[in-house]
Amino acid sequence: MTKQLANLVKIAKQKLDTQEKLLIRNQTLIMRKKSDIDSINATIASTPLPSSGSFNAYQNQKAAIQAHLYEIEEIQGQIALLRQEQEHIKAEIRIAHIEHEKMLHLYNKAKDEEKIELNKKEVKKLDETTLMLHIRQKIMQK
Repeated sequence: MTKQLANLVKIAKQKLDTQEKLLIRNQTLIMRKKSDIDSINATIASTPLPSSGSFNAYQNQKAAIQAHLYEIEEIQGQIALLRQEQEHIKAEIRIAHIEHEKMLHLYNKAKDEEKIELNKKEVKKLDETTLMLHIRQKIMQK
């Protein structure tokens, strides 16, 4: 019985570990997306706006900046989705943690019950042995 429960504890731990790895992966993706936004912001900041010249050059620069801003919005949308996924993963981790703790508790309880049962059997055997020795000693005294 305890071996089966030990296997269940192991499976529950593996599920918990898997969810934790997913969370780490998700957080890494969010950090990469934020880094992408930072690099786009740096690109926008380093884009020179023409102070003189044709209006067409100004419009081209403005269009390039707008494209970068649109790209930032897209990445922010992806980050929002990743954060939603992160909350879902956190909920799954809580569930997996509870399942792991439950299996661990059942395993420890079964293990303790086995120890108690073994102790009872040992005490019973010792009592029987003591009784037999006592009877033998009485017989030998007669």
